[in-house]
Amino acid sequence: MSIPVPVLRPPAGEPVRSAFPKLDVSDSALRGRTFRRVVVVADRFAQFSRNDRVLTLSELRAMVATASDLPAGFEWVVHPGLGVEPADLEFLEPACDDASPMVRLDDSGRFPAPVPAALVHKHRQENVLLAGIETPTDRFCTAELRVHRDNELVLDHHTGEHVQGIVIIEAIRQIGLAQFETSYRPQLPGDYAGVWKRLDLSFDNFLFPLRAIVEFEITEADLSREANLKFRATSRVRQNGTVVAEARVEYSMIRQERIDALEHRSARNAVEAHLA
Repeated sequence: MSIPVPVLRPPAGEPVRSAFPKLDVSDSALRGRTFRRVVVVADRFAQFSRNDRVLTLSELRAMVATASDLPAGFEWVVHPGLGVEPADLEFLEPACDDASPMVRLDDSGRFPAPVPAALVHKHRQENVLLAGIETPTDRFCTAELRVHRDNELVLDHHTGEHVQGIVIIEAIRQIGLAQFETSYRPQLPGDYAGVWKRLDLSFDNFLFPLRAIVEFEITEADLSREANLKFRATSRVRQNGTVVAEARVEYSMIRQERIDALEHRSARNAVEAHLA
């Protein structure tokens, strides 16, 4: 039997006093049950936390601050969702007494390390969307989706409880770059830039602020011209084992000095056409 534990939502402007009401220790629903699993997400995804099994980071802090209100022997097990960084949950360590832990991080909920920003051609680490990348072959790789609460794509664009589709598109772009940088780039001189030629993308379900996996598989590769490598690939985003989005991508990895020259010439022509 599940335990109905509504999350307190004070009116706007009022401080959060607790993330849960004091539980009635006489409630028969508590007998024989020792823990409750919840997901914690960044405050930015507060709309998703309308679910009574989801807390924002602020609500989790409030819950830990009032953990003495829980019945003896009752334990909350926290599963980190999107927007929560490892440092955000460091306050849980001193809050858990080894003899009788009240609130603790799930053992399988440890965070993989985000990939370096340079690997996905970004300048700022908070804009990296991948963590724990694995490349078992030079044509296939996987990574965990990681959305920092200050990522440029979620700062001013969030509708409803789901994560917007532009995050999925950027995650696909980043994993394609990461796959190239880890599998092909070490054998090539100079820097490369990625240029998409075609994108065929389908959204099959909502992506929610929960942990998800991004896959990328190269299906065709033309490596005959070192300055312009051509690829076709299929990428999928999975959450809870279900594909939420799938894309077929046709793209090139072009030597940086060549793409710089092409882009500059096109930019100059665009200005001339605009002013004509």
